[in-house]
Parts: sequence; structure tokens; C-alpha cells
Amino acid sequence: MSEDRRKDLRDVLDELDDYFENLQKQIDEAVKSSILGAEKSKPFVAGFSFNLGPEGKPSVQLFGNSLIGREGGRSPISEQVLDEKNGSLRLILEMPGVEKGDINVETTEETALVTAEKGGRSYRAEIELKSPVKQDSGTAEYKNGILEISFSLKDKANKGFRRVNVV
Repeated sequence: MSEDRRKDLRDVLDELDDYFENLQKQIDEAVKSSILGAEKSKPFVAGFSFNLGPEGKPSVQLFGNSLIGREGGRSPISEQVLDEKNGSLRLILEMPGVEKGDINVETTEETALVTAEKGGRSYRAEIELKSPVKQDSGTAEYKNGILEISFSLKDKANKGFRRVNVV
């Protein structure tokens, strides 16, 4: 192959590289603008966490910027540790960059809603709990960007039934 031909081939390949690099930038901008709308200047975070539970059951959890709705906030990485023997459930969330005074936790027997906002950081997670808990038993501790909420499990033995004496 002659030197002129090699130079022409290199020029064509360089031009293709530039074209694909430009195309990639345009695609990235289009995706960001469709997901974030006017918030192009803010960073976008998205990912997933894959775990195997104690029974070997796989669990996939999405985290990052909320793609649904405009209530905003990133979904923090979270994990639930169920200890039926001791009757407790621990909910652990990674929420760096906020202070404990910025965190709000609301619970029902089946769900926990955790929100936090400080400066440019905003977190929001609505988590379905693995087991019903006593709402008023929750205690929370925030340290080094990790929020740990502990609950007592709701007594399953009774299931809402009460003994009625027959006279």
C-alpha cells in the first residue's frame, strides 16, 4: 500500500472518530435534557445494586436521580436487615452530604418515607418494608453519611384477633 493511500485512510478514520465523538456528545445532551429538563447543570446519578438475600433470593435496587415525577431527589442506596429471632428490622440508607437535622423520616407499618435536603443535595426514598413494624418503635442514628433506622416488628401471632370470653 502506498504512503498516500495510508494517509488518506488515516484521514478518513480520524474524520470518522471526530464524527462519532460529536454524535456521542449530542446523544448525551439529548438524554440529559429529556430526563432533567431545565436542570442540565446539575449532575445526574443513576445505578443499581444487586444483592442475594439470606434465602438466596436475588434483589435488584435502583438508586440515583428520580426519573419519575418532579418531586426531585436522589434515591439513596438502601438495605433492610430483618432479624425475626430478635423481632427487629434495620433500615440502612447511604445519604452523604446532609446533616441529621436535614433528615425527615415518616413511617407506617409497611413503608418508610425518608427525605433530606441540604444545599444542592436532595434525597427521597419511599421504601416498602420487608415486614410490618410498630410505627412508634423507630429510632434513627445518622453517622458518616449513613442513616440507620431500627424498628421493632409488629407481633404476627395476634393478627388483629382478640379473645372474646363467652358467658
